Amino acid sequence: MQSGNPWRLGLHLILCLSLILAAGSVVGCSGKAVNEDDPQSVYEDAEDDIENDRYLIALEKLRKIRHKFPYSKFSSKAQLRIADVLYLQESFAEAAQAYESFRDLHPKHDDTPYATFRVGESYAMDAPENIARDLTSDFRALDAFQEFTRKYPNDKRSEEAKGRIQTLRNKVASKEFEIAEFYRVRDFPGSAGPRYRKILDLYPDTTWAKEAKARLAESGDTQQKKEGRK
Repeated sequence: MQSGNPWRLGLHLILCLSLILAAGSVVGCSGKAVNEDDPQSVYEDAEDDIENDRYLIALEKLRKIRHKFPYSKFSSKAQLRIADVLYLQESFAEAAQAYESFRDLHPKHDDTPYATFRVGESYAMDAPENIARDLTSDFRALDAFQEFTRKYPNDKRSEEAKGRIQTLRNKVASKEFEIAEFYRVRDFPGSAGPRYRKILDLYPDTTWAKEAKARLAESGDTQQKKEGRK
């Protein structure tokens, strides 16, 4: 991160933005000459901004590339880096959408596996730690990681994705178990039983499946006996 007098830092950022927005600007925030008519030059200048945590300035330049040079190879590179910057800013929901957009627009691009993996990472980072809250982001992360392992089984991130999938499956199964327990302790077996069975059906490889099986056995669940669960 940048250090020093915050007032001087703010003044520096304002000056950089002024340089970017000024017509015919040829000097970047790093002091290097920038050819505004060359997408590579602008892209490299944006990379320098990212490296120095000038994220807002970098976004401005990357979006300029997308608008001014839509058919350049740097347009797709800029699109992906926009997603990266949003992730670095901890705008995880926006980052996920940006990675999804890149993935959908460039299904054959060399960086599409990376973008697909980052969709999962972004949604996972956006998800709440407390399972009592809405787990929509967890389910979206799970879908993204599963898509990744299905499409790119030989990718170097494949094993990590599998681990993330298992972690997410345990998390969503734990919420199902918590809901089932809510009904059980209030003596609503007709509502608790289906929740326990759902865990066994959808998440049999999780730590909560054993607990669900035990609860069904304790309650003498007739459907469990009928289906021959062991």
